[in-house]
Amino acid sequence: MIDSRKLERIEEVKASLTDFTQQHFADAPNLAAYTCKLWDQIGRKRNYVITGGTKEVWASAVVYVIARLNFLFDRSNPHYLPPNTICGFFGTKKGTVSARASEIEKACRIRMGHEGLCSEEISNDLTFVQLSNGIILSKRMAKEVGIIPNLNKTSEATSKSAPSEASDAPQGGRL
Repeated sequence: MIDSRKLERIEEVKASLTDFTQQHFADAPNLAAYTCKLWDQIGRKRNYVITGGTKEVWASAVVYVIARLNFLFDRSNPHYLPPNTICGFFGTKKGTVSARASEIEKACRIRMGHEGLCSEEISNDLTFVQLSNGIILSKRMAKEVGIIPNLNKTSEATSKSAPSEASDAPQGGRL
């Protein structure tokens, strides 16, 4: 059973995240969804104490993690979001937020290209598969050559024949 302090903290941070995403991710609902999904994941962790620290630091750290994963700190990104905007909204310090974000990434075993927390395009470019013959490909490349089914392409594009060697089946490993 979840203790009442933890439930209260979950709801407080969720409300703060909702306020932030409505203001800054109004034109990017997927980023808002990633933010909520990450906070839900953190809230389900049994051995991760979220009742310490302020709700503002937790909320800004969650947004910071999502911003890192989706390259929102890059000025060329259409949804550019500088760290100062995150910290200014929540009234937090960049060093504290960055440290908490790193702690979250470690506790949740988040890596660059983490599926479900960043766009499929980013995930496909940063996730790798190793074939039985030792060749390593990005997930995107494996989909393009037909080794992994690409569910987003039309039926015409997916009707391309897959490589004839059975040994080229992915082993599902990540590097």
